[in-house]
Amino acid sequence: MTPSINRLIIAQVFRALFFAGPIFTLFLLAKGLSLQQALTLTSVVLLSGMLFEIPTGIFADKYGRKWSMAIGSLVSVVGWLIWFYINTFIGFAFVYFLFGLANAFWSGSNEAFVYDELKIIGRENDAQKTFSRYNGALAGTYAIAVFIGGLIASTHTMATYYILFKMTFITSIIGFLFTLTIKETKHAPLGDDVSHKEQKALQQFSVGINLLKKNSKLRKIVFFSTLTVSFALMELYQVYFSRAAVPASWYGYALALSSVLIAVAKWNAYRLERWFGVEKSMLIISVLPALFWIAMAIIIHPVIAIMLFIFNDVIGNTRDPIIVDYQNRHIDSQNRATVLSTISLLTNGYIAIMLPVIGWIADKNLSAAFISAAALIIFGNIAFRIRADDVVIVS
Repeated sequence: MTPSINRLIIAQVFRALFFAGPIFTLFLLAKGLSLQQALTLTSVVLLSGMLFEIPTGIFADKYGRKWSMAIGSLVSVVGWLIWFYINTFIGFAFVYFLFGLANAFWSGSNEAFVYDELKIIGRENDAQKTFSRYNGALAGTYAIAVFIGGLIASTHTMATYYILFKMTFITSIIGFLFTLTIKETKHAPLGDDVSHKEQKALQQFSVGINLLKKNSKLRKIVFFSTLTVSFALMELYQVYFSRAAVPASWYGYALALSSVLIAVAKWNAYRLERWFGVEKSMLIISVLPALFWIAMAIIIHPVIAIMLFIFNDVIGNTRDPIIVDYQNRHIDSQNRATVLSTISLLTNGYIAIMLPVIGWIADKNLSAAFISAAALIIFGNIAFRIRADDVVIVS
Protein backbone atom coordinates (compact mmCIF):
# COMPACT_ATOMS: atom_id res chain seq x y z
CA MET A 1 0.00 0.00 0.00
CA THR A 2 1.10 3.57 -0.69
CA PRO A 3 1.78 6.22 2.01
CA SER A 4 -1.41 8.00 0.96
CA ILE A 5 -3.47 4.85 1.47
CA ASN A 6 -1.87 4.36 4.87
CA ARG A 7 -2.83 7.91 5.88
CA LEU A 8 -6.36 7.29 4.68
CA ILE A 9 -6.53 4.17 6.84
CA ILE A 10 -5.33 6.11 9.90
CA ALA A 11 -7.99 8.76 9.32
CA GLN A 12 -10.64 6.09 8.92
CA VAL A 13 -9.45 4.26 12.02
CA PHE A 14 -10.22 7.29 14.17
CA ARG A 15 -13.57 7.73 12.44
CA ALA A 16 -14.34 4.06 13.21
CA LEU A 17 -13.86 4.52 16.97
CA PHE A 18 -17.59 4.59 17.65
CA PHE A 19 -17.66 3.77 21.35
CA ALA A 20 -21.45 4.03 21.64
CA GLY A 21 -22.14 1.14 19.26
CA PRO A 22 -23.44 -1.35 21.87
CA ILE A 23 -25.85 1.10 23.51
CA PHE A 24 -27.02 3.25 20.61
CA THR A 25 -30.54 1.85 20.37
CA LEU A 26 -30.82 1.74 24.15
CA PHE A 27 -29.87 5.43 24.30
CA LEU A 28 -32.57 6.40 21.81
CA LEU A 29 -35.16 4.36 23.68
CA ALA A 30 -34.08 6.00 26.94
CA LYS A 31 -34.65 9.38 25.27
CA GLY A 32 -38.26 8.39 24.70
CA LEU A 33 -38.06 7.27 21.06
CA SER A 34 -39.82 4.14 19.85
CA LEU A 35 -38.15 1.33 17.96
CA GLN A 36 -39.91 2.45 14.80
CA GLN A 37 -38.51 5.95 15.27
CA ALA A 38 -35.02 4.53 15.80
CA LEU A 39 -35.25 2.69 12.49
CA THR A 40 -36.63 5.81 10.86
CA LEU A 41 -33.55 7.75 11.98
CA THR A 42 -31.40 5.26 10.11
CA SER A 43 -33.57 5.92 7.06
CA VAL A 44 -32.93 9.65 7.55
CA VAL A 45 -29.19 9.00 7.33
CA LEU A 46 -29.69 7.04 4.13
CA LEU A 47 -32.10 9.53 2.57
CA SER A 48 -29.72 12.38 3.35
CA GLY A 49 -26.95 10.36 1.77
CA MET A 50 -29.11 9.77 -1.29
CA LEU A 51 -29.84 13.48 -1.62
CA PHE A 52 -26.16 14.39 -1.62
CA GLU A 53 -24.65 11.20 -3.08
CA ILE A 54 -24.36 12.37 -6.66
CA PRO A 55 -23.33 15.99 -5.92
CA THR A 56 -20.61 14.83 -3.53
CA GLY A 57 -19.41 12.23 -6.03
CA ILE A 58 -19.16 14.95 -8.67
CA PHE A 59 -17.34 17.16 -6.17
CA ALA A 60 -14.85 14.35 -5.48
CA ASP A 61 -14.16 13.73 -9.17
CA LYS A 62 -13.75 17.45 -9.87
CA TYR A 63 -11.89 18.75 -6.81
CA GLY A 64 -10.32 15.58 -5.42
CA ARG A 65 -11.27 12.64 -3.23
CA LYS A 66 -9.15 14.01 -0.37
CA TRP A 67 -11.19 17.20 -0.02
CA SER A 68 -14.44 15.29 -0.29
CA MET A 69 -13.41 13.04 2.59
CA ALA A 70 -12.11 16.00 4.61
CA ILE A 71 -15.40 17.87 4.32
CA GLY A 72 -17.26 14.70 5.28
CA SER A 73 -15.13 14.35 8.40
CA LEU A 74 -15.75 17.98 9.34
CA VAL A 75 -19.51 17.59 8.96
CA SER A 76 -19.35 14.57 11.30
CA VAL A 77 -17.55 16.67 13.90
CA VAL A 78 -20.28 19.31 13.70
CA GLY A 79 -22.97 16.64 14.03
CA TRP A 80 -21.44 15.21 17.19
CA LEU A 81 -21.12 18.68 18.69
CA ILE A 82 -24.84 19.30 18.20
CA TRP A 83 -25.62 15.82 19.57
CA PHE A 84 -25.05 16.93 23.16
CA TYR A 85 -27.81 19.56 23.01
CA ILE A 86 -30.76 17.61 21.58
CA ASN A 87 -33.47 15.49 23.20
CA THR A 88 -36.27 15.14 20.63
CA PHE A 89 -36.88 13.00 17.58
CA ILE A 90 -36.71 16.07 15.33
CA GLY A 91 -33.38 17.07 16.85
CA PHE A 92 -31.92 13.60 16.37
CA ALA A 93 -33.29 13.54 12.83
CA PHE A 94 -31.39 16.75 12.05
CA VAL A 95 -28.11 15.30 13.34
CA TYR A 96 -28.72 12.07 11.44
CA PHE A 97 -29.27 14.21 8.36
CA LEU A 98 -25.79 15.69 8.89
CA PHE A 99 -24.32 12.23 9.36
CA GLY A 100 -25.89 11.21 6.06
CA LEU A 101 -24.27 14.22 4.38
CA ALA A 102 -20.92 13.27 5.90
CA ASN A 103 -21.29 9.70 4.66
CA ALA A 104 -22.09 10.98 1.18
CA PHE A 105 -18.82 12.90 1.05
CA TRP A 106 -16.95 9.72 1.99
CA SER A 107 -19.03 7.27 -0.05
CA GLY A 108 -17.23 6.18 -3.18
CA SER A 109 -14.38 8.64 -2.63
CA ASN A 110 -12.39 6.41 -0.29
CA GLU A 111 -12.83 3.35 -2.49
CA ALA A 112 -12.03 5.28 -5.67
CA PHE A 113 -8.99 6.85 -3.97
CA VAL A 114 -7.57 3.45 -2.98
CA TYR A 115 -8.22 1.88 -6.38
CA ASP A 116 -6.65 4.77 -8.30
CA GLU A 117 -3.63 4.91 -6.01
CA LEU A 118 -3.03 1.22 -6.70
CA LYS A 119 -3.51 1.80 -10.42
CA ILE A 120 -0.80 4.46 -10.43
CA ILE A 121 1.79 1.95 -9.22
CA GLY A 122 0.44 -0.81 -11.48
CA ARG A 123 -1.05 -2.90 -8.68
CA GLU A 124 -4.77 -2.63 -9.43
CA ASN A 125 -4.89 -6.44 -9.46
CA ASP A 126 -4.24 -6.27 -5.72
CA ALA A 127 -7.41 -4.23 -5.20
CA GLN A 128 -9.48 -6.99 -3.60
CA LYS A 129 -6.64 -7.89 -1.23
CA THR A 130 -6.12 -4.21 -0.32
CA PHE A 131 -9.83 -3.58 0.21
CA SER A 132 -10.01 -6.72 2.36
CA ARG A 133 -7.24 -5.52 4.64
CA TYR A 134 -8.43 -1.92 4.57
CA ASN A 135 -11.91 -2.89 5.73
CA GLY A 136 -10.52 -5.48 8.09
CA ALA A 137 -8.45 -2.85 9.88
CA LEU A 138 -11.53 -0.66 10.31
CA ALA A 139 -13.55 -3.55 11.67
CA GLY A 140 -10.80 -4.34 14.16
CA THR A 141 -10.73 -0.73 15.32
CA TYR A 142 -14.49 -0.72 15.74
CA ALA A 143 -14.19 -3.90 17.84
CA ILE A 144 -11.86 -2.17 20.26
CA ALA A 145 -14.18 0.82 20.49
CA VAL A 146 -17.35 -1.15 21.24
CA PHE A 147 -15.55 -3.38 23.74
CA ILE A 148 -14.41 -0.30 25.64
CA GLY A 149 -17.87 1.19 25.25
CA GLY A 150 -19.48 -1.95 26.65
CA LEU A 151 -17.26 -1.82 29.72
CA ILE A 152 -17.87 1.86 30.40
CA ALA A 153 -21.63 1.68 29.88
CA SER A 154 -22.20 -1.69 31.59
CA THR A 155 -24.51 0.04 34.10
CA HIS A 156 -26.64 1.39 31.22
CA THR A 157 -27.03 4.88 32.70
CA MET A 158 -27.44 8.09 30.74
CA ALA A 159 -24.25 9.50 32.26
CA THR A 160 -22.14 6.63 30.93
CA TYR A 161 -23.84 6.91 27.54
CA TYR A 162 -22.74 10.51 27.22
CA ILE A 163 -19.18 9.61 28.17
CA LEU A 164 -19.06 7.36 25.12
CA PHE A 165 -20.41 10.11 22.88
CA LYS A 166 -17.77 12.54 24.16
CA MET A 167 -15.03 10.01 23.39
CA THR A 168 -16.44 9.56 19.89
CA PHE A 169 -16.52 13.32 19.39
CA ILE A 170 -12.82 13.60 20.25
CA THR A 171 -11.75 10.78 17.92
CA SER A 172 -13.81 12.28 15.09
CA ILE A 173 -11.79 15.48 15.41
CA ILE A 174 -8.53 13.52 15.23
CA GLY A 175 -9.79 11.64 12.17
CA PHE A 176 -10.59 14.93 10.45
CA LEU A 177 -7.08 16.26 11.10
CA PHE A 178 -5.47 13.11 9.68
CA THR A 179 -7.63 13.40 6.56
CA LEU A 180 -5.99 16.76 5.86
CA THR A 181 -2.57 15.06 5.66
CA ILE A 182 -3.54 12.83 2.73
CA LYS A 183 -1.80 13.55 -0.57
CA GLU A 184 -3.67 12.84 -3.79
CA THR A 185 -2.62 12.63 -7.43
CA LYS A 186 -5.27 13.73 -9.89
CA HIS A 187 -6.23 11.28 -12.57
CA ALA A 188 -7.33 11.40 -16.19
CA PRO A 189 -8.31 8.64 -18.62
CA LEU A 190 -4.72 8.14 -19.79
CA GLY A 191 -3.26 8.40 -16.29
CA ASP A 192 -1.67 11.82 -16.91
CA ASP A 193 -1.23 14.24 -14.03
CA VAL A 194 -3.85 16.71 -15.17
CA SER A 195 -6.95 18.26 -13.69
CA HIS A 196 -10.34 16.65 -14.08
CA LYS A 197 -12.32 17.86 -17.06
CA GLU A 198 -15.23 20.02 -15.95
CA GLN A 199 -18.66 18.68 -16.73
CA LYS A 200 -22.17 19.73 -15.86
CA ALA A 201 -23.77 17.93 -12.93
CA LEU A 202 -26.39 16.27 -15.12
CA GLN A 203 -23.69 15.00 -17.49
CA GLN A 204 -21.70 13.59 -14.58
CA PHE A 205 -24.77 11.92 -13.14
CA SER A 206 -25.54 10.37 -16.50
CA VAL A 207 -22.14 8.68 -16.48
CA GLY A 208 -23.22 6.38 -13.65
CA ILE A 209 -26.70 5.77 -15.03
CA ASN A 210 -25.51 5.11 -18.57
CA LEU A 211 -22.82 2.71 -17.43
CA LEU A 212 -25.37 0.72 -15.46
CA LYS A 213 -27.64 0.66 -18.52
CA LYS A 214 -24.91 -0.43 -20.92
CA ASN A 215 -22.94 -2.78 -18.70
CA SER A 216 -25.22 -5.71 -17.89
CA LYS A 217 -22.55 -7.37 -15.76
CA LEU A 218 -22.11 -4.33 -13.52
CA ARG A 219 -25.87 -3.89 -13.34
CA LYS A 220 -26.30 -7.50 -12.21
CA ILE A 221 -23.60 -7.15 -9.55
CA VAL A 222 -25.24 -3.98 -8.23
CA PHE A 223 -28.70 -5.55 -8.02
CA PHE A 224 -27.27 -8.63 -6.35
CA SER A 225 -25.35 -6.53 -3.83
CA THR A 226 -28.38 -4.38 -3.06
CA LEU A 227 -31.00 -7.09 -2.63
CA THR A 228 -28.79 -9.44 -0.61
CA VAL A 229 -27.53 -6.85 1.87
CA SER A 230 -28.24 -7.84 5.48
CA PHE A 231 -29.62 -4.60 6.90
CA ALA A 232 -31.38 -3.70 10.21
CA LEU A 233 -29.27 -6.12 12.27
CA MET A 234 -27.56 -3.34 14.24
CA GLU A 235 -30.88 -1.67 15.01
CA LEU A 236 -32.66 -4.88 16.07
CA TYR A 237 -30.03 -7.00 17.76
CA GLN A 238 -30.37 -5.25 21.14
CA VAL A 239 -34.13 -5.87 21.06
CA TYR A 240 -33.46 -9.50 20.15
CA PHE A 241 -30.97 -9.81 23.02
CA SER A 242 -33.52 -8.36 25.41
CA ARG A 243 -36.09 -10.87 24.23
CA ALA A 244 -33.60 -13.72 24.68
CA ALA A 245 -32.58 -12.49 28.16
CA VAL A 246 -28.95 -11.93 27.17
CA PRO A 247 -26.95 -10.37 30.05
CA ALA A 248 -26.54 -6.60 29.61
CA SER A 249 -22.75 -6.75 29.53
CA TRP A 250 -22.85 -9.01 26.49
CA TYR A 251 -24.46 -6.32 24.34
CA GLY A 252 -20.99 -4.83 24.02
CA TYR A 253 -18.95 -8.02 24.28
CA ALA A 254 -20.89 -9.71 21.47
CA LEU A 255 -20.53 -6.68 19.21
CA ALA A 256 -16.80 -6.48 19.96
CA LEU A 257 -16.26 -10.18 19.28
CA SER A 258 -18.25 -9.89 16.08
CA SER A 259 -16.14 -6.94 14.97
CA VAL A 260 -12.90 -8.85 15.64
CA LEU A 261 -14.12 -11.73 13.54
CA ILE A 262 -15.25 -9.31 10.84
CA ALA A 263 -11.74 -7.85 10.80
CA VAL A 264 -10.26 -11.31 10.30
CA ALA A 265 -12.87 -12.23 7.71
CA LYS A 266 -12.43 -9.04 5.69
CA TRP A 267 -8.65 -9.29 5.93
CA ASN A 268 -8.88 -12.68 4.23
CA ALA A 269 -12.04 -12.18 2.17
CA TYR A 270 -10.05 -12.19 -1.06
CA ARG A 271 -9.15 -15.83 -0.36
CA LEU A 272 -12.77 -16.96 -0.72
CA GLU A 273 -12.68 -16.64 -4.49
CA ARG A 274 -9.42 -18.58 -4.62
CA TRP A 275 -10.79 -21.36 -2.46
CA PHE A 276 -14.34 -21.71 -3.78
CA GLY A 277 -14.52 -19.74 -7.01
CA VAL A 278 -16.82 -16.84 -7.77
CA GLU A 279 -20.18 -18.61 -7.72
CA LYS A 280 -19.74 -20.60 -4.51
CA SER A 281 -18.14 -17.72 -2.63
CA MET A 282 -21.07 -15.47 -3.56
CA LEU A 283 -23.52 -18.06 -2.26
CA ILE A 284 -21.60 -18.42 1.00
CA ILE A 285 -21.60 -14.71 1.79
CA SER A 286 -25.23 -14.16 0.85
CA VAL A 287 -27.27 -17.28 1.62
CA LEU A 288 -25.81 -17.93 5.09
CA PRO A 289 -27.06 -14.60 6.51
CA ALA A 290 -30.57 -15.50 5.36
CA LEU A 291 -30.34 -18.79 7.24
CA PHE A 292 -29.13 -17.00 10.36
CA TRP A 293 -32.07 -14.58 10.17
CA ILE A 294 -34.44 -17.55 10.04
CA ALA A 295 -32.71 -19.17 13.02
CA MET A 296 -32.99 -15.93 15.00
CA ALA A 297 -36.72 -15.93 14.33
CA ILE A 298 -37.08 -19.41 15.77
CA ILE A 299 -34.49 -19.76 18.54
CA ILE A 300 -34.80 -17.70 21.72
CA HIS A 301 -31.88 -18.64 24.00
CA PRO A 302 -29.25 -16.26 25.43
CA VAL A 303 -26.15 -18.20 24.36
CA ILE A 304 -27.50 -19.20 20.96
CA ALA A 305 -28.83 -15.68 20.38
CA ILE A 306 -25.31 -14.30 20.84
CA MET A 307 -23.87 -16.87 18.45
CA LEU A 308 -26.50 -16.25 15.77
CA PHE A 309 -26.00 -12.50 15.92
CA ILE A 310 -22.22 -12.87 15.60
CA PHE A 311 -22.43 -15.32 12.69
CA ASN A 312 -24.97 -13.17 10.88
CA ASP A 313 -22.93 -10.00 11.36
CA VAL A 314 -19.61 -11.56 10.32
CA ILE A 315 -20.81 -13.34 7.19
CA GLY A 316 -22.93 -10.37 6.14
CA ASN A 317 -19.91 -8.04 6.28
CA THR A 318 -17.36 -10.36 4.68
CA ARG A 319 -18.83 -9.61 1.26
CA ASP A 320 -17.93 -5.90 1.22
CA PRO A 321 -14.36 -5.95 -0.19
CA ILE A 322 -15.29 -8.64 -2.71
CA ILE A 323 -18.30 -6.75 -4.05
CA VAL A 324 -16.31 -3.49 -4.19
CA ASP A 325 -13.63 -5.16 -6.30
CA TYR A 326 -16.18 -6.70 -8.68
CA GLN A 327 -17.81 -3.31 -9.18
CA ASN A 328 -14.54 -1.45 -9.72
CA ARG A 329 -13.46 -3.89 -12.41
CA HIS A 330 -16.21 -2.46 -14.63
CA ILE A 331 -15.61 1.25 -13.91
CA ASP A 332 -13.05 3.61 -15.49
CA SER A 333 -10.79 5.67 -13.23
CA GLN A 334 -11.82 9.21 -14.20
CA ASN A 335 -15.46 8.94 -13.10
CA ARG A 336 -15.07 6.15 -10.57
CA ALA A 337 -16.30 8.18 -7.57
CA THR A 338 -19.39 9.37 -9.46
CA VAL A 339 -20.33 5.86 -10.61
CA LEU A 340 -19.77 4.39 -7.15
CA SER A 341 -21.90 7.17 -5.70
CA THR A 342 -24.67 6.27 -8.15
CA ILE A 343 -24.47 2.66 -7.02
CA SER A 344 -24.52 3.68 -3.38
CA LEU A 345 -27.56 5.83 -4.11
CA LEU A 346 -29.49 2.82 -5.36
CA THR A 347 -28.48 0.66 -2.41
CA ASN A 348 -29.28 3.29 0.18
CA GLY A 349 -32.61 4.00 -1.45
CA TYR A 350 -33.60 0.37 -1.19
CA ILE A 351 -32.59 0.14 2.47
CA ALA A 352 -34.21 3.48 3.34
CA ILE A 353 -37.52 2.22 1.96
CA MET A 354 -37.31 -1.20 3.59
CA LEU A 355 -36.14 -0.13 7.07
CA PRO A 356 -39.46 1.43 8.13
CA VAL A 357 -41.24 -1.62 6.73
CA ILE A 358 -39.07 -3.99 8.74
CA GLY A 359 -39.44 -1.71 11.76
CA TRP A 360 -43.22 -1.75 11.43
CA ILE A 361 -43.19 -5.55 11.21
CA ALA A 362 -40.82 -5.75 14.20
CA ASP A 363 -43.21 -3.68 16.32
CA LYS A 364 -45.90 -6.25 15.52
CA ASN A 365 -43.77 -9.40 15.63
CA LEU A 366 -39.97 -9.52 15.86
CA SER A 367 -39.72 -13.03 14.43
CA ALA A 368 -41.78 -12.02 11.41
CA ALA A 369 -39.35 -9.17 10.79
CA PHE A 370 -36.43 -11.60 10.81
CA ILE A 371 -38.20 -13.94 8.37
CA SER A 372 -38.92 -10.98 6.08
CA ALA A 373 -35.23 -10.00 6.07
CA ALA A 374 -34.30 -13.55 5.12
CA ALA A 375 -36.89 -13.68 2.33
CA LEU A 376 -35.47 -10.52 0.71
CA ILE A 377 -31.96 -11.99 0.66
CA ILE A 378 -33.15 -15.27 -0.82
CA PHE A 379 -35.03 -13.41 -3.55
CA GLY A 380 -31.89 -11.46 -4.46
CA ASN A 381 -29.93 -14.68 -4.83
CA ILE A 382 -32.54 -16.27 -7.04
CA ALA A 383 -33.03 -13.25 -9.28
CA PHE A 384 -29.41 -12.06 -9.64
CA ARG A 385 -27.08 -14.95 -8.88
CA ILE A 386 -23.45 -14.01 -9.67
CA ARG A 387 -21.49 -16.26 -11.99
CA ALA A 388 -17.80 -16.28 -12.92
CA ASP A 389 -18.22 -14.46 -16.24
CA ASP A 390 -20.07 -11.61 -14.51
CA VAL A 391 -16.84 -10.37 -12.88
CA VAL A 392 -14.79 -10.44 -16.08
CA ILE A 393 -13.75 -6.89 -17.07
CA VAL A 394 -15.58 -5.44 -20.04
CA SER A 395 -13.04 -3.87 -22.43
